Amino acid sequence: MSIYLALLDENPADRKQAERLLFRESSFRSEQGEALYFDTYGNEDAFFPFMEKYDLIFIDIPEMRDGMMVALDMIKRGCGYPVYLCSGALDYEKKYLGDPRFDFENIHYLSKPLKEKDYRSSIDLALKYKKEHVKKVELRNDTETLYVVPEEIIYFAENKGVISISLTNDRYFRTFGRLNDLIYSLPSDISGFMQISKSTVINMREVISVSGNSFKMSNGAFVKFPLLSKPGMIKAWKEWVNRT
Repeated sequence: MSIYLALLDENPADRKQAERLLFRESSFRSEQGEALYFDTYGNEDAFFPFMEKYDLIFIDIPEMRDGMMVALDMIKRGCGYPVYLCSGALDYEKKYLGDPRFDFENIHYLSKPLKEKDYRSSIDLALKYKKEHVKKVELRNDTETLYVVPEEIIYFAENKGVISISLTNDRYFRTFGRLNDLIYSLPSDISGFMQISKSTVINMREVISVSGNSFKMSNGAFVKFPLLSKPGMIKAWKEWVNRT
């Protein structure tokens, strides 16, 4: 499993130190069959457009609008993953712990300087959270970024490097890339998606019926598959329906 980690810290020296330890932790995770990716930010404006990308964040912004205020904004925007407030110049635990207004189960406290064991235990907690919660898929093009639960995808198809994605509630999204890139972005433990041709993947939850060599989807679209593949396609769809 992979973990995407963010570090939001105004202190450049602390960011450098964190990067050194996180590179080391990344090597350790790789040996365990896991993948650790991380980004560092110096201010919240740079971070917030990508908030939903991450599984874990460490924050230290000790000015008037401090890290707790950032954490509260994250929670208002739907953040449920672990948030660590790292006390340095400002002692977050002393200032906020015990105040019911800031009592959220995903907010945690650490003291600087952070050590390898701090990152390791925090990442372990984030992995546990990720296993218990559905991860959203990031859809991005030149003008827009959208995060969707995998079940919101009805089907997607590639044509000459353009991927068209049909979503529930009459929504559509277009992006550039290869079909496999989007397939691999789906959580590894999510089921119900089937590649029916070289260019198309459907969500079997959204299949209404079969007509000729097409699946009729919940939005009324008919998505074609090769006629010679019809017996196998129908069998795979029915088997999945029966399992669920």
